[in-house]
Amino acid sequence: MVSVRVLVEIEEQRQESFQAFAAAIASTSAAVTESEALLEPLAGLGLQLDDEVVPIPLLTGRGAPERSVREALTAFSSAEASPDLPASSMVVAAEVDEDRLDALRSRGGVTVWPNSEIVLLEADPLGLRRSGVDPVEEDVIDLARSRAGVDCRPFRAGVELAAIRRLLGVEGVWRDGWRGQNVTVGILDDGIEGSVYPVCGGFSRAGAQEPGTAAVSSHGSMCAADVLVAAPWARLYDYPFLGVPRSGGALAMFQAVLDQRRLDGTPQVTNNSWGFTGVPPKAQAPNHEVHDRNHPLHRKVREVVTSGAATFFAAGNCGQQCPSGNCHASGIGPARSIHAANSLEEVITIAAVNSRHERIGYSSQGPGMFATQKPDLAAYSHFFGNYGPGRPAGTDHQPFDNGTSAAAPVAAGVGALLLSAFPDLDPAQLRDALIAGATRVDAAPWGPDYGHGIVNAAASYTHLRHLPA
Repeated sequence: MVSVRVLVEIEEQRQESFQAFAAAIASTSAAVTESEALLEPLAGLGLQLDDEVVPIPLLTGRGAPERSVREALTAFSSAEASPDLPASSMVVAAEVDEDRLDALRSRGGVTVWPNSEIVLLEADPLGLRRSGVDPVEEDVIDLARSRAGVDCRPFRAGVELAAIRRLLGVEGVWRDGWRGQNVTVGILDDGIEGSVYPVCGGFSRAGAQEPGTAAVSSHGSMCAADVLVAAPWARLYDYPFLGVPRSGGALAMFQAVLDQRRLDGTPQVTNNSWGFTGVPPKAQAPNHEVHDRNHPLHRKVREVVTSGAATFFAAGNCGQQCPSGNCHASGIGPARSIHAANSLEEVITIAAVNSRHERIGYSSQGPGMFATQKPDLAAYSHFFGNYGPGRPAGTDHQPFDNGTSAAAPVAAGVGALLLSAFPDLDPAQLRDALIAGATRVDAAPWGPDYGHGIVNAAASYTHLRHLPA
């Protein structure tokens, strides 16, 4: 019999939901006990508990959060601890035999959601290795043009980290004393090497991967390096959910982000360089993460953004010209390749360009499947950050930082840089500032390849400085 991984949402009021979550992550036995208690009314349906994921509270139902919930979450931006909040339902990860799904779905007060596989959004390593690693010799500013173009296999050579900083214009912001200090970025990924990068916390649970313990060659370490391109004094929280590479694991990490924000208002930014492949047709799975914006994962993302944390997502690597190898099952090209949480209105979705302002051909193209104007912006990829000659991870695993996976944390780092100078910006205001300073490439205000333009830290900083008080 074929078993199916699911998230079971059970309508049950939980008055102190954050306390319950803290207890679950503190003890594996406590997490299992609570999950079993939640599933007890469903005994006889053959549910097998997935004990790698703790029970997750949902503060909001379908649709927009109630005003009282929005106001309570907004208070999480404070550095002081905020009161605990009640949950309207609890989500438990489990497996069930496929022939019992209909019986499970028919139970009152229960909603069954997919618990789909998640992948990292990096480009085809073989294609990149064929492109070489020698940096360009010409002046990077002279080569960068404000016109459209495409970089595809064999890709142009990578460039030095200093070239990306020049293109972003961070030096002027740094001279004013802002380098991302007092801002923490949460990286939801496969883990960060904490002796190389400034990991100061994250998700910690008995038996799970601890923050800061990943290899320097990890995808999460690349994302850490790329945040620091613009914000070298930012701190990092490590949320290594890709040990459980499904939406249930991501759901737990976003709850951990929300829990930390309730305590002290950090992290102020999160980066997400992952997405979904193997997407079924809507007729077969209407509540799949790609098709239903009310999936628990998406609702939790909205809770995090409502709490004041700007949430960056990579657009994906399924662009029309040279899509990554796993895109055949998820959709390639315009209007098909930006989906699930990566296309939520509330998040900031980032496409990828090279140092010449050419869209890298694998970068996914809008419109998004939820919000149409996705990507929001483009940022730089294909440079020596974590990978490359003389860089922490060297060239054995990748020739240079790549994919929209690299572009998203570059943009998140610019967001952290701006927040260090303007700490009261909420996520919508930060997005507006990034768009206002973007380098336009398409003639229209928004386009499916570059969004509203390429992130420019200097221009966004100047825009914010000149806003009326």
